[in-house]
Amino acid sequence: MSRVLLACGGTGGHIAPGIALAQRLTDDGHACVLVVSRKTVDARMTADYPQFTFVAGRGRGFGPGWINRLLFLPALVASIGSSLRLLRGFRPDVLVCFGGFMSVGPALACWLRGIPVIVHESNRRPGKAVRLIARFARALHLPAGVRLEGIPLKRQHDSGFPVRKEIRPSAKEVARKTLGFPTTGKLLLVAGGSQGSRALTKWVETQLAEISVRGLHVLCLTGPGGRGGEVRAGSSVVRFLPFCNQMGLAYSAADLAITRAGAGTLAELAACRTPAILVPFPFAADDHQTANAQYFVETGAALLVPEGDLLDATALIYDRLSNNSALAEMRNALALADADNRWDELFQETVQLARDPRAPAA
Repeated sequence: MSRVLLACGGTGGHIAPGIALAQRLTDDGHACVLVVSRKTVDARMTADYPQFTFVAGRGRGFGPGWINRLLFLPALVASIGSSLRLLRGFRPDVLVCFGGFMSVGPALACWLRGIPVIVHESNRRPGKAVRLIARFARALHLPAGVRLEGIPLKRQHDSGFPVRKEIRPSAKEVARKTLGFPTTGKLLLVAGGSQGSRALTKWVETQLAEISVRGLHVLCLTGPGGRGGEVRAGSSVVRFLPFCNQMGLAYSAADLAITRAGAGTLAELAACRTPAILVPFPFAADDHQTANAQYFVETGAALLVPEGDLLDATALIYDRLSNNSALAEMRNALALADADNRWDELFQETVQLARDPRAPAA
C-alpha cells in the first residue's frame, strides 16, 4: 500500500481538490494524510470527512504588509520543522500539494528528504507558492494552456480541477426539498467562496424588497462569522447561511448563481450545471479570479460582472434569471466545461510516483 501526503490547506479552493484526490486514492487502496491550516474554513470542511486523517500544519502567507513578510520566514522554518516530524511518522512515498502558504513547508521538507513532489495549480495565474515549488517539483499540473517560464515543458501537464465525488447534480425538486426551500419559483444562490463576501451579501440585503415582490428565493452563503437567519415575505424565502456542507444540493437547487471566480467554484458550477454570474474578488493575488472568469465566460457558461458594477448589474441578474432559453444555453456550455475538466493524469502520476519514486514524470 502506497502512502500519499497531500498539502491542501488555507482556503476551500485548496482543501476541496485535496479531498477529491484523497477520495480517489483511498478508493484505490492508498493511505492518505492531508495537511491543512488552523483556519475556521479548514475545520468546517474537514469535519465532514472523518474517514481521512487531517494534520494541522504550520505556516502563513507572504504578505500583504511588512509585518506579515517579516513573520513569514520564522513561520516557514517552523513549517519545515513540523513537516519533517510528520515525514518521520507517516513516511510518505509522494507529496501532492495544491498551492497556497500551506504547501511550501511540506514541499521543502519532502525535497530535503528526497521524496518526489507533485504540484497542482488550479488558477490561470499561478501563485507565489506554486512558482517556488515548481523549481524542484517532479511534475506540475496546470490549467489547460497555462505554462510556467523557466520550467522544462516535459514536467508541465494540462489538468482539470479535482471535484469531490459528492458534488454532483441532483433533481432540482429533490435538492430544494432537502434544503427546505419551496419547489416552485426561481432560486438564486449567492456564494462568496469559502471566506464569504461582504459585497455579495450586501447586494442581497439591498434587494430584499425586490426579491419579495418577484417571489424569488435566495440562498446566500455569508462565510465564517457572516450573517445567519431567514427572511420570509409573501412566497419568498431568503436564507443567510455562514456555511453549507451540502454544496452539491445548493448548486442543484439554484436556477442561477452569483459567485466569486475561484477555480474550484467554477469546476463545481460546471459539475452541477449551474449557470452563474461571476463577480471576481478584486484583491485576489495577481487578479487570478478575473483571469479564471474570463476564460470561463468565453465558453458561454457564465457572465462576468466586476464587483464595482454589481449594483448597476441588478437588472441583468433578474433578466437572466427569468430567461429560460439563455439559462438552458448556459447549462449546455457547462456540460461541455465539465466534460473537459479531466484530472485523471494527476491521479495516475501520483500513484506511479508513490509506487516508484524514481519513475520519470508522466
